[in-house]
Amino acid sequence: MRVVIGYNLFVMNTNKCVQFGEFVRATRLEHGISARDAANACDLLPSNFSKLEHGALQPPRDAGRQRLLASAIGIQMETDQAQEFFDLAANALEAVPVDLAEIITRDDAMPLLLRTIGNKRLNRAEIERLIAIVRGEKTNGPKPK
Repeated sequence: MRVVIGYNLFVMNTNKCVQFGEFVRATRLEHGISARDAANACDLLPSNFSKLEHGALQPPRDAGRQRLLASAIGIQMETDQAQEFFDLAANALEAVPVDLAEIITRDDAMPLLLRTIGNKRLNRAEIERLIAIVRGEKTNGPKPK
């Protein structure tokens, strides 16, 4: 998709590796970390870190490597920014976010719970109600089927 603003032409990129790389770069710059320092902190060659930021290299598949990369660019775990990082990495890899995979494997009941929810084909409002129940919030929305 192309968007024209004034006389400048900006291209909104839909490549998922590029989107991840742009997020990595923006986050790193937001935290005032140089590319070389980030590359060294996550044990990547600076040239490979540059490829990652430009979308020419996929995010790491390994959970430990993803956490190391997140930390290297200044992301604190258990934050919205960390969730976005893991979600973008998963989209680029066409995989389940590593933080969710760890939650799922923590307890044998989690796959059963997710399959049950998936088989019920809940709508958005019903899913939000379940989330509110798990969080201990009062709910007035529709009850799940």
